[in-house]
Amino acid sequence: MLERTLRYFESYGIRDFVLCVAYLKKQIMDTFKDGAALGVEIQYAEAEQPLGTAGQLKTANAFVDGPFLAINGDIITNLNITNLVATHRKKGGIATIALKEFGVRMPYGHVILNGDGKVTAFEEKPTLSYMANAGIYVLEPRLLEFIPQGRVCSLETETFPSIIAKGEQVNSYYESAYWADVGSMADFERVNNEALSNSSALVPPGENPR
Repeated sequence: MLERTLRYFESYGIRDFVLCVAYLKKQIMDTFKDGAALGVEIQYAEAEQPLGTAGQLKTANAFVDGPFLAINGDIITNLNITNLVATHRKKGGIATIALKEFGVRMPYGHVILNGDGKVTAFEEKPTLSYMANAGIYVLEPRLLEFIPQGRVCSLETETFPSIIAKGEQVNSYYESAYWADVGSMADFERVNNEALSNSSALVPPGENPR
């Protein structure tokens, strides 16, 4: 799965990677080494224990000298990286967050009332749509200044709310793209089956389904 992510970014001409590793880091480093086998260059930002999405990112501070892309390691997507980066450059700001649209089917009917408690409309088990964080970002180096060193810290619950409260500009980017969070074996089996069925959604740009 990680190899697929590296190849996905490489298909956009990105060949310099920093892998922030803690859990199973020896296995990851032994597998990918310096990246030469994949035609890319890989360096490693190491931690002794998992530090959360922000704390882990902080370990890469010494490798960062300009705007950079970041992605959670358990994400599979075919989001257009060129468009994501272009949006960040156009809008400016300290960060651009890629979004995924989700729909949640409500288990009960939705009753709509006016100010007097009179029913004005009724929807039976509607589907409510919302935008979720897709775990893919374009970030400015100074964002790392807001992340504490050496402790567990979350981008989602700590860093982003903090910088927004401080008045920093955080942008969003949305497109209708394939996206999967492979956070469980059930998720892995589902996405793996989709890949084996030659789903074009799982093929990085410039490659042909096998």
